[in-house]
Amino acid sequence: MIIFLNGCSSAGKSAIARALQFLSEKPWLLIGIDTFFQMMPAAYVGFGDKADQGFHFIPEHDDLGPLMRIEDGAYGQAIVKTVPKVIQTLADDGHDLILDEVLFGDESLKRYVQALKHHTVYFIGVMCDLKTLQERELLRGDRALGLGRDQIGRVHTPGRSYDMTVDTTHTSAFDCAKAILKFINENPNPQSFKQHKDKC
Repeated sequence: MIIFLNGCSSAGKSAIARALQFLSEKPWLLIGIDTFFQMMPAAYVGFGDKADQGFHFIPEHDDLGPLMRIEDGAYGQAIVKTVPKVIQTLADDGHDLILDEVLFGDESLKRYVQALKHHTVYFIGVMCDLKTLQERELLRGDRALGLGRDQIGRVHTPGRSYDMTVDTTHTSAFDCAKAILKFINENPNPQSFKQHKDKC
């Protein structure tokens, strides 16, 4: 079984994932794009000397303040294509997984849908309002300012359907996790990935 959390940076996905691990009787493995960032040489991520080949952080600014865009080079694109295959291998071996992701284009979603078509996947949209995202970026100190604002309009596209959404603006990670586990218990046959597969 896979709980797929999709949302922009600072939306609260990681906190929900840890709460799910704490609350559930199952030994969920947590994995996501940040897992692969941490596996990569520092030079290929963020503002590193070779980040243009991996995942390059590009600061911008508009009338509303700072923006932080991420572009992926050839090495980063290769990583992005590999991640669904790694998830598939873990799932094929019988592990229950929590996936913490930031999906932009439809191609990324299609790769996951194809890789996980034989598995039970709960596709959960993690929402949060912009003001709260910006406050979290400032207070946490480990997030690039403007990253959430750049992503918030691109992560949840109009054609992207979820089995369930949670909003962390006024709801704690624990309460979101409890709601997700309750939904899973009451809905053994999630439909979102099946619907997306029909479109692929």
